[in-house]
Amino acid sequence: MSAPSPPPIPTPTPGVLSRLFTSVGWLLLGGVTVLAVAAALTTFVEPPVTLPPRTAQAGAVAITTILTALAALRVGGRIVTSTVFAATAGVASVLGGWPWLESGMVAFTCFAAAVLAVSGTRPAHRPGALVREYAIAITVASVGAVAAAAYQAPVRPTMLTNIVSLLAMLAMLWLARRIGGGVSGLGKRGGATIVAAVAVIVVGLAYSEALRAWGSPGLVDGLAAARSTAEDRLGALPPTLELLVGFPALVWGLATRSQLRQGWWLCGFGALGTAGIATSLAEPGVDVGVAVLGTVYSAVLGLMIGFAIWRLDMLLTGPRGRRARRAERTKPLRPEPSRTRPLV
Repeated sequence: MSAPSPPPIPTPTPGVLSRLFTSVGWLLLGGVTVLAVAAALTTFVEPPVTLPPRTAQAGAVAITTILTALAALRVGGRIVTSTVFAATAGVASVLGGWPWLESGMVAFTCFAAAVLAVSGTRPAHRPGALVREYAIAITVASVGAVAAAAYQAPVRPTMLTNIVSLLAMLAMLWLARRIGGGVSGLGKRGGATIVAAVAVIVVGLAYSEALRAWGSPGLVDGLAAARSTAEDRLGALPPTLELLVGFPALVWGLATRSQLRQGWWLCGFGALGTAGIATSLAEPGVDVGVAVLGTVYSAVLGLMIGFAIWRLDMLLTGPRGRRARRAERTKPLRPEPSRTRPLV
């Protein structure tokens, strides 16, 4: 009789090793991001030690590269190509000193931050989770704002905000179309919401332009004086588009996504809010305190408006009765890929 074969030596499963390497990789990426943000912040704060020249710009390039890679990962894009492009263009803008390329990198950074801020969130069914995801989106957009300021590039703030907001919204609506099964998957409720959001944007922009072009001098001066008085008393004023459309749509979309994939269409308009944050510090010489205070006002009030709309939506369209609402809360949430996986 042959000797019995020795028992096999237990080896770790590939899944365990894969998760280990993935966890280490994300920890390293987080550490690099913290260092990059600290370097970029030196554009605002004088460090206690002497740092090499262009430290802030180097941090900005690193942040742009990281934001681009993560945004490409979430939307299912070409990660390597996007990352190499962002890093190469960022280094060229810092070393070359071309104003047009520096301004382009600011816009590109703000766009990547606005898209990642929305696409990097998870659906939230409870108020605590909703506030957490909302805070994550604002934090990511704020990191992009710091990087945009660190480039110290000549930009036109109004034009920059309009371009980045439009591109980020279109990118997120394109992603919503892929996730939500096309425009046909909207349904009557989703279609009505989209039409209402577009109407608010169009009416607001049209009113601003009409007031600027045809408003009487007395009316224009009166509105300017009222705005100046309010800004003096409050310290800053929240941007209207982010306050009334962007942030409420983001909050409502985060809550709706937990049950319906149509919530992604609402999140698409939420990119207007994250784009506003990402571009808030881009103008050289901007008053950082005023910009940050305006963002805080807009984010807090937008959260309150969005939460109220979500609760009203649940009241009007949700199940009737305490037992039915309790059963609704126990329903399984709509599955979505984890935060570190592609959405599509």
